[in-house]
Amino acid sequence: MIFEIHTKDTITTADINAIAASCSNIINIGKQSKQVWNAIALDDESVDSFQCHLIGAGDAFRLIHGQERTECPKGLMSSKLIPCNGCMGRCVNIHAGRPKYYQRNPETPTLLNGKPVAEYGSYISKGDVISLGEVTINVR
Repeated sequence: MIFEIHTKDTITTADINAIAASCSNIINIGKQSKQVWNAIALDDESVDSFQCHLIGAGDAFRLIHGQERTECPKGLMSSKLIPCNGCMGRCVNIHAGRPKYYQRNPETPTLLNGKPVAEYGSYISKGDVISLGEVTINVR
């Protein structure tokens, strides 16, 4: 599955299956930021840093508004547990056997084909259009 990402005057593409394989099938999408690592980082002020995420593989991806993140004592909020954004520290929650997750819900809506995504996510398919603020993503 390919994403064709339209931001301002730029069009880029992203191979979602390749990204999912390198990110444990969870793809975080949000504004490019030094504090937050997003697999698809968008350089647009209309997009929140914690905009949305995809879960899945192959042709079965579910789009979810907001992001689930591990609590990080250093505030790095990486999607990877260790090493976390270059941090070699070990998280207390990992020693406990289970990281603690929380949901970040941005104020900018995540739209799928012009409608807000469902509370527990919406499955995407080829031909769908995802809108994140002023950014449009065509699913190919």
